[in-house]
Amino acid sequence: MKYLLVPFMGLIFVACGQPHLVVEAGLVNSDGERVALSELPVRLLPYDRDAIFDSLRAASPTPEPSIPPEVLANRQRTERAQATWRAAEKEWNIVRDSLRTLNQQLQGMEDRGERESSQHRQGVALRNRLDSRERETNRTRQATFSTFEQLQKVSITESDSIRIAREQWADKAFANFGVAAAARLAQSREAEIADTTDARGIVRIAVPRGQWWLYSRYTLPHEELYWNLPITVDSDSALITIDASNAESRPIL
Repeated sequence: MKYLLVPFMGLIFVACGQPHLVVEAGLVNSDGERVALSELPVRLLPYDRDAIFDSLRAASPTPEPSIPPEVLANRQRTERAQATWRAAEKEWNIVRDSLRTLNQQLQGMEDRGERESSQHRQGVALRNRLDSRERETNRTRQATFSTFEQLQKVSITESDSIRIAREQWADKAFANFGVAAAARLAQSREAEIADTTDARGIVRIAVPRGQWWLYSRYTLPHEELYWNLPITVDSDSALITIDASNAESRPIL
């Protein structure tokens, strides 16, 4: 799919008539807020790097090792177990902190000779309930961590095995990528262009008119976002946004 660039009139560029491409990179977090991807390397290539990989992949005498669905399913179970454990850990910490604060308050009453007061008696009753709740949440915390730890060990073993096999295959299958890319570059008679987004997730790049591919990648805890977007630069100034919606998500093993 080609990306037709949106004319960008908010800024004025002067560069001897050469167009400028404005790239804006960001992701939406769990709270629904957009977060800029700062310090993100962005490259403009005058060739399609994925086409080279596809050609080398097709020429390989052996197929690329796939990631079995069960490995990804185990990874997802591990991630859910981790989230459950962290929620249990958070709840236990809240109860424990409440209990610590209450104990300090009760000690202060006792130091002032208020042990027989109604407020002290109510505090003791609350402490008994919190004691029970702290033991319960601690048991849950320990159990959920044990489940997560067991699943994580299995997932790591599976992932390592597949990752090593895929890396060994890629080392052979893609050994000539650099040679092929250099040939495409020479054929295009253009140079690769590289820059990095600023604190706002924005980078402004001077680029000759023509067909380009915008290449970048961003690593998340369990996946990599990969962009290799074909774009046509034909206006004086244009804007393209890269985010999760136009990225390819690749699992990290």
